[in-house]
Amino acid sequence: MKPITIKTIVSNNYRYMARDLNGAVYVFEDEPSLATDIACDTWDVKTGELLEITRPLAEEISSDYATEELGDWRDSLIELS
Repeated sequence: MKPITIKTIVSNNYRYMARDLNGAVYVFEDEPSLATDIACDTWDVKTGELLEITRPLAEEISSDYATEELGDWRDSLIELS
């Protein structure tokens, strides 16, 4: 496997982007959080819309390999400018 960069556009109402444990990338209107009351592998979205940008990598590779190559998914949240 090798890393690639994808350039795309989304509506201005999406202000955040992050990757889940399974490798899927999403954009969010409102800032998501990590669920603290359960063991989680995804972002907790309480308000606003979300849009899946890429499909999960888990169908192709293990989540451990995705973490090794891409870093901890919990550190992937960025604010879009």
